[in-house]
Amino acid sequence: MSRTSTTKAAKAGKRRRRHQSAKAGDAAQDPQAARTAGPGESAAPHDPGPGSRPTDPASASASAPPGGQALPQPRAQDPAVRIAEAAQAAFDGLYTRNAPALLRQVELLTGSMPLARHAVHRAFDLAWQRWPEVAVDPDPAGWIRAEAHHHALAPWQQLLPWFRTPPRERSPFQRLPRGTRHAVLLHDGLGLSLRRTAAESLATTSMTRRRIVRGREALGEAAAVRLGDLLDEQPQPEYPAAMVRELSEQWLRIRTVGAVGATVLIALVTAVGLVFGPLSDRVAADRDPVGQRTSAPAP
Repeated sequence: MSRTSTTKAAKAGKRRRRHQSAKAGDAAQDPQAARTAGPGESAAPHDPGPGSRPTDPASASASAPPGGQALPQPRAQDPAVRIAEAAQAAFDGLYTRNAPALLRQVELLTGSMPLARHAVHRAFDLAWQRWPEVAVDPDPAGWIRAEAHHHALAPWQQLLPWFRTPPRERSPFQRLPRGTRHAVLLHDGLGLSLRRTAAESLATTSMTRRRIVRGREALGEAAAVRLGDLLDEQPQPEYPAAMVRELSEQWLRIRTVGAVGATVLIALVTAVGLVFGPLSDRVAADRDPVGQRTSAPAP
């Protein structure tokens, strides 16, 4: 081969190597070119571009938790938990706002603070057990007030010695008949309308009007003012709202277990009667069969 051919071959090899180097440099700057590079052509790593942070293996390994496991992502709160927390917050707010005033109302109606605490606690206990019903009521405070008033004014409450108020310790308002002082408290003390007073006192509108008139005549014209002043003195409830809910749930579990136990006991006694009742009848029949005659001995 001549020297001219050798020189041309060397120059062509140099041009080919420069062309491949240029392609590699373009691929380093353009990721699309790197992906379209053919076999045997090298491509530079992808450039993260401006504004992105390069990945450092040392820092990545330092931030990873021991064992190479990813940290658990915080889970979204269960909807049932959110509903329960909202119900508890609504009940606690209702108790905080209304329990002191309700205690004072029942104390004025009965003259007994122990009975007032018992009636108010029972009303809120019942409200928590029936909370879906109470929550959608147009007036939850009125629902609880009606339960506490009617329970405290029940005639059998005065038969209990720890709730009984001696007659000499009763105020002129507490000496009025139960229906009269209830109507006067609702209408003149709390400012309810005549129709609402009749509905809460479970009486007709005409009867409620007569009760209010008789109560005002017995107490004087300034009865409403005095009742308003007395209702301003509000004692604090015995238990906080959270404890009322907890005690209500505990008593509900106890009553549920008692009801289930009583049902099982009744079913067991019934089953025993069904099994051993016919058996005892058969045993008695075998011992003394009906119509059996003793044959006389032959002569």
